[in-house]
Amino acid sequence: MVKMMMNTKVVEMKEWDSTILEGYELPDKNARQIAKLLTNNGIIEILELKNGILIKSNYYVGRIKIGDLQINIRPKLEGLPLYHLMKYTYGLRDLAFLSRAEYNIDKFSFFDLLIFELYIEANDLLLRGINRDYILEEDSLQSPRGRIDIDKLCSQGGVIEAKLPCRYFDRDENNILNQILLAGLKLSLDLVVDRELKIHVNRLCKIFSESIDDIILTRDSLQYARNSMSRLTERYAGALEIINILYESQGIKLKDNSTKVNLQGYFFDMNAFFERLVHKLLMDYFKEKEYVVKSQHSMYNMFAYAPGFNPLHRKPPTPRPDFAIMKYGKVVKLLDAKYRDLWEKSLPTHMLYQLAIYAVSGMGDNTSTILYPSMDDTAVVQKIDIKDPIKDIKIAEVILQPINLNKVAMTIGKGKNIWH
Repeated sequence: MVKMMMNTKVVEMKEWDSTILEGYELPDKNARQIAKLLTNNGIIEILELKNGILIKSNYYVGRIKIGDLQINIRPKLEGLPLYHLMKYTYGLRDLAFLSRAEYNIDKFSFFDLLIFELYIEANDLLLRGINRDYILEEDSLQSPRGRIDIDKLCSQGGVIEAKLPCRYFDRDENNILNQILLAGLKLSLDLVVDRELKIHVNRLCKIFSESIDDIILTRDSLQYARNSMSRLTERYAGALEIINILYESQGIKLKDNSTKVNLQGYFFDMNAFFERLVHKLLMDYFKEKEYVVKSQHSMYNMFAYAPGFNPLHRKPPTPRPDFAIMKYGKVVKLLDAKYRDLWEKSLPTHMLYQLAIYAVSGMGDNTSTILYPSMDDTAVVQKIDIKDPIKDIKIAEVILQPINLNKVAMTIGKGKNIWH
């Protein structure tokens, strides 16, 4: 859908969608550079045609503005179901003190859902008492506190005024955890769409700003905050997780991770989200069994340059399935997770080749499984045989296993065990 808003052409799309804007061209060189950057990094494909532009989305959702063009990409799963999956995936606390009926969550974008949860987490921290660090203070006091500093008292020649030098501890809430929390809330003000939610977040910002300093939100400051956490401050974990997602979504990390390009907008990688969701589901399923779930399992020595035929001394590629199910240290099954509905869309050839390599590797049971999301209740398992083309004998198998996100979200939302 395309509409005009205040001299801005707004394109509304879903993930894995495409549209052509006929008669439109990118306004300047800067817009073309951003479009090329987005395309080259696989965020969204924007191609200039003879009489218009082609826009193709994939598994990134969010919003970007390029010149006078704004592109909004929403996930297929939205509202409360997505909210339940998000909380489960990131291990966020279930804070029931705030009635969700006050908000129209079903209309929230993905980022508004994140910001809503950040608001709940921050509000809970405020109500229960935000973290205060003990700060050592040294001062001469009329009413002594802590311990009297005997060394200082002696060095000044005894009591010379109606005060005593003291060493004591004050509790200060102006620390890195609360500074990052405030910075995250202020960042969310730039991203939030829902007006009512924005008012509530702004109110929290004003409360925190009364006693907490502003800092610049960076990867280093976020990591420093994480490193400063202890058992006593683990309740900040959910808020820091969300703030990190919001921060990283503002730009593009180049493929070599050398730098990050800031955008006039934000994008979120639903493929990474789905992979993390699958990992959590697998961990919960196997936690009481004699199996171990290993992510990004490296299949060393599967490829190797022939002796004497590697003049550039390059390292051979190492296949890494998303998950390996292991028992007593031995791989019994290899799995991949891809955020692409393979019931609605066919399995791409490059994915099949990758899965075929896993299946014939000799690891596991001569099968490989790709787990994919679907919201179609009719979606069932599909299987592709890998055959010896000469003998016409099956040698391995690729399994396409759907995960019905609506059913998973419904089960989680009811507080039930997904595997029972």
